[in-house]
Amino acid sequence: MIPSSAAPLTAAALALAALLAPSQADAFERQWHAGAGIGYALLADGGSYPGIGGSVHLTYGLTDAFNALVELNTASHPGGDLMMLGASAGAAYVLDILQWVPYVGLMAGAYDSVRLAPCGSHGQPDCHSGRFGVSVPFGLDYAFSRQFAAGFAGKYTLLIPGAGDGPGSYFTAFARAEFLWGY
Repeated sequence: MIPSSAAPLTAAALALAALLAPSQADAFERQWHAGAGIGYALLADGGSYPGIGGSVHLTYGLTDAFNALVELNTASHPGGDLMMLGASAGAAYVLDILQWVPYVGLMAGAYDSVRLAPCGSHGQPDCHSGRFGVSVPFGLDYAFSRQFAAGFAGKYTLLIPGAGDGPGSYFTAFARAEFLWGY
């Protein structure tokens, strides 16, 4: 039994706990996302080669906290006479309980560094330098509705050395939009 002097304090503590308790979350499993992004790309190695790029992505909600990701991207880097092509897949941890949806993940994929300058002949570098890469995607989306979101997506990729020369890492920062369905 609670002493009568502690009753108002107990009632106030219970009222405060009820007021501060989290409301129902709006995270969804089995939700699909399909979208595209455009923005800045940077090849980093002996020199830095900025460029402009784009991507398309498809995401599936495995649980309310983890998504499977597939992404195709391309970027042109005129300073280094290079074009990058990439395809990667992975998973991301998503904090999908608010209208602002932050995420971070891990992906692996194949990348091709395509030379736009003279290449392929004797004494010239190869025209293509295929590499594997491991990347960390991150971003922040704003869900305007259950069907549409837009935001910022970044991705740092470490390119695993392979045959031929080429950049050692790759960074992209894109503005993106996506359609959502299936919750």
